[in-house]
Amino acid sequence: MEKKELKRFTIQLDGNSPIPVYEQIKQAVKLAVLSGELQNGDQVTPIRELASFLKVNPNTIVKVYYQLEVEGYLKAQVGSGIFVQHDPLKTAPDSRWIFQNLTDDYVVQASRLGYSLLQMVEELHRRQGVKGETKEEKGV
Repeated sequence: MEKKELKRFTIQLDGNSPIPVYEQIKQAVKLAVLSGELQNGDQVTPIRELASFLKVNPNTIVKVYYQLEVEGYLKAQVGSGIFVQHDPLKTAPDSRWIFQNLTDDYVVQASRLGYSLLQMVEELHRRQGVKGETKEEKGV
């Protein structure tokens, strides 16, 4: 049996968030899988280790991992660990939902800093190296 290296990824918990810690962890794992940070076959952090690192009850991580298995993100292999087993057919709606939440957060934070929607769009274009519409794109 091939030994897989344990794949690490970032989880940031916000104690002031109205979103329960369980959901924050679950969304962080989903984002890591959907973004490609975690790939099919990658072993995720063991339950006790992740619980200790995040300072949460191990039962919280058990619940998260179980739910992610049901939703098509992870697969437990008895005696070996828990691995990414991404099923895009099951997870497509999550990708859109996460994108919408990230967009909402971006718009709220940028608005609080005083930026207009136009400035936000211009910044997104700048970051993607988009110079603006061409005549063909405008239909001219």
